[in-house]
Amino acid sequence: MTTGSNLPPFAKLGTPRGETGDSGIAEDTPRDVPAARERRNNGHQPPATRAADVVVTPESGVPVLVQEKILAEISHELGNFFHKLYYWSDYLKERPTRRNADSTAAQMLERTIKNLEEFLNVSLDYFRPTQLSFMHMTVAEVVEGLVCQARSQLNGTPITVAQEGEWKGQGVMVDPSHLSRAFAFALRHVTKQVGADSDVAIRIAQSARRDAADLEIALELHQPNEASPLFRASEAGMEWAVAQKIVALHGGDLLADAQGTNEKTLRIFLPLCP
Repeated sequence: MTTGSNLPPFAKLGTPRGETGDSGIAEDTPRDVPAARERRNNGHQPPATRAADVVVTPESGVPVLVQEKILAEISHELGNFFHKLYYWSDYLKERPTRRNADSTAAQMLERTIKNLEEFLNVSLDYFRPTQLSFMHMTVAEVVEGLVCQARSQLNGTPITVAQEGEWKGQGVMVDPSHLSRAFAFALRHVTKQVGADSDVAIRIAQSARRDAADLEIALELHQPNEASPLFRASEAGMEWAVAQKIVALHGGDLLADAQGTNEKTLRIFLPLCP
């Protein structure tokens, strides 16, 4: 499972981590589960509690550790665990007299470790406080970025785009890098691998489903050759939860539904602004 390596077409429009966008709000720097391979020759101590890690609640005045500090501790312990598992995996693969069974077992072990590590990375993203660095983008820029990302991620699957209405002068406040990541997760929710007979239709419209007008981006996939990973793997379900969280922080909604086994629809709603 990947975590969105095909994001440059849209993510490059965003603000680098640690800097601020038009809103002046700095993005938080994620603490991912440490890569166990980088830990092998280094000593790692649990992060010490600092004054900056403590906040005072206005209601009670009692200092409490912020959620991110707790997640950092969990990340440290999991990193040590992965380090040990990778060590034994390498030991099995590097034995001079290993048998084929040992090699196969080692490959399966390493794949399992990687899948678990990536799942926990996504899980931490869901629970970690998220700050967005908003910038104003026109509807055309948002649509162009998402369509470009879809073409890259779906790797040659035919995509048609239909746009309803006039969008001149209208825009959306977005954090491009976060929205791009949410879109990558959402696409994998619809299908993990499309077949030669698959095709995708993207429809752009203005929705009046709430008090304010929304930009609606509907992606319809026809004849996928395998079911959504959401129904096969828990990590896909967590990815979908992260995607919904990010879109919700934009003031929008992310929905998906299936019409039988051959048609699936993904809908993204984002609030429009002048």
